[in-house]
Amino acid sequence: MGIFTRTDAKPTEPPRYSGLSGLEAADPIELASNVFVRVFADQQSPHVRPEAVLGVLQQLAGVDEVPGMTVRGTLTTPRARYALDPVFLQCVLLWERGLIAGRLSRGSEAYHHIVLLPMGSRALAGEDPDAAVRARIDPQAS
Repeated sequence: MGIFTRTDAKPTEPPRYSGLSGLEAADPIELASNVFVRVFADQQSPHVRPEAVLGVLQQLAGVDEVPGMTVRGTLTTPRARYALDPVFLQCVLLWERGLIAGRLSRGSEAYHHIVLLPMGSRALAGEDPDAAVRARIDPQAS
């Protein structure tokens, strides 16, 4: 018995958006809804670190590197992640406007989280979470 267990590889999906420019050009409501569902749908805790959201944005854009800002082919350094910050913040602001998730900071940089709010939990529990999230964050939907 080893300490490692083998799991089947998950099929990779093609990027939904074409790089950073694709994220920036995307419809903000559609992007925020898509990211919200991907981040919170399978979470055990209502608290997620900003890195989880940034990771989803990175996956959706198919971005492995940011020219001039990447260290060893990853976006793990804070400076490299700055390239995604405007889109990240746009998503979070839409979530906050819809009362489905919000930023939480308790003073320390080590304690910054995005917190799933009760309306966000209800949206995820429905038959069509994506449509429910869009209805919450899109002012034109009502």
